[in-house]
Amino acid sequence: MKKINSIFDKVERASLFISKCGLFAMMVLVSSDAIGRYFFNSPIVGTYEFVEMYLMMITIFLSMSYVMKIGGHIRLDIVIDRLAKSVQMKLNFFYYLIAAVWMFFIGYYGMQITIEAWAKDLTQSGIVSFPLWLSYIWVPIGAFLFSVRLILLCINMKGTGSVLKGE
Repeated sequence: MKKINSIFDKVERASLFISKCGLFAMMVLVSSDAIGRYFFNSPIVGTYEFVEMYLMMITIFLSMSYVMKIGGHIRLDIVIDRLAKSVQMKLNFFYYLIAAVWMFFIGYYGMQITIEAWAKDLTQSGIVSFPLWLSYIWVPIGAFLFSVRLILLCINMKGTGSVLKGE
């Protein structure tokens, strides 16, 4: 199991690195567009569409799994914290299992849409035509990574007694 965790951690770190690069590119592109627009009266054509359709998708979906690993997602603990540890563990296990199945279906459906967009060569209409499959592909990748992370959390719960690094 340690080998699987180690391999998945490397995949997750690579995914997080790509997400960070997307965030950096978003920052540079939006800043450059704003500078070009207000100082030179010449914005970068297609910036808004590219940031919205590609960079935000990359940043959000490729970081979800890592954020779950470190316990960074929002949690409502007002009721859960008052329960016994054994009940908390069972509820967390159930939640992670249901969430893993849900994310798998989101990933599967996203994969179908991505393949369809690629096969039909769909593009976004606008000033600059971007291929849609390059935007859609980040949904199944991120959802499948998140699903695997949730399953690994369920498996690791049985052995360690805690779920997240923060606990």
